[in-house]
Amino acid sequence: MSLPTTPAEVSTDWLNQVLPPEARRGRQVIALSCSDIGTGTGIFGQIARLGLTLDDGSPLSVVAKMPCTEPANLAVAQALGLYAREISMFAEVVGRSPLTAAACYAAPTEPDGSFVLLLEDMGEAWDVGDQVVGATLDQAQRAVDALAAFHAHWWQHPDLDAMNWLPTQDAPQYVAVVPGIYRAGLPVLEANWADRLPAEALDIARALAPRFEEITLRTAQGPNTVTHGDTRLDNIFFARDGSGGVAFIDFQLSLRARGVADIAYLISNSVPHDIAREHWKSLLQRWLDGLARHGVRYDADEASHHYREAALYYLSGAMSLVGTFDAGNDRGAAMIEAYVTRSLNHVVDCGAGQVL
Repeated sequence: MSLPTTPAEVSTDWLNQVLPPEARRGRQVIALSCSDIGTGTGIFGQIARLGLTLDDGSPLSVVAKMPCTEPANLAVAQALGLYAREISMFAEVVGRSPLTAAACYAAPTEPDGSFVLLLEDMGEAWDVGDQVVGATLDQAQRAVDALAAFHAHWWQHPDLDAMNWLPTQDAPQYVAVVPGIYRAGLPVLEANWADRLPAEALDIARALAPRFEEITLRTAQGPNTVTHGDTRLDNIFFARDGSGGVAFIDFQLSLRARGVADIAYLISNSVPHDIAREHWKSLLQRWLDGLARHGVRYDADEASHHYREAALYYLSGAMSLVGTFDAGNDRGAAMIEAYVTRSLNHVVDCGAGQVL
């Protein structure tokens, strides 16, 4: 059976064919409903919750993820190979990592690059973070702790070199695409966002433009680990049972890169400005302490320098959002507002201009 290209095309017959018996509790799917959960949250994918009814009358909820349909977003996703990368992350990395993540039940693909990921629905036992609202200090600390364990596990791991499907930040596709995204967004930022940003942030953004390739190469110099690559709060879940557990979804942007990049990305765009300004140093130190507990030593001054470089590099995300990306709805627009204003303020607050 051919792959569905939208969540509405998913059928019970198709689900019974591709979902392994253990995922459907050994039963047959006899009915389903579909609700969109990705608009305003997912940038590179269509994401829907499938409410299934099994032949014994019991319910089952599954999340389906497919390529996005917005032309600009899709072009970036295809150029960077995001979809195949996430499938490989589930197949080769997630299960070998001390990182809680949604289970992948099935990942059928086609030679043309189309795919469907069928994932565990974590909504019943976990609360997803809200990037628009922003992380509390406790949420940020819990995420940092989980990332420290993940990064330490893969730190300079001997298997990294064999993961050719997992790019580094200086991979040809990144060097070819990301600087152009940055420079295309800068005039839009200057024209439409200047009244919402400090003048120093705009000065840093302008100074970075001719040197973006240099920053890209510098951020790729290691020490490397596996990074999540998109540690936005919308991709992080928090356990409701009081255990302090943290789980992650969305591995499309994973890289072989410096682990500190995940920390800079989390703090710069998902932590409210006042909390990030006051606590970024302590959160960075918390991550370093977490690495040390797992046997990884990373000089604090070097980590701080690398953190600032990462904060500069990830301004490319802000530039992509102010450019041609489709926000989807009001919630998507609010997410862009939070992402852009926080990340531009943060390069000022953390002194990122000092490393240019």
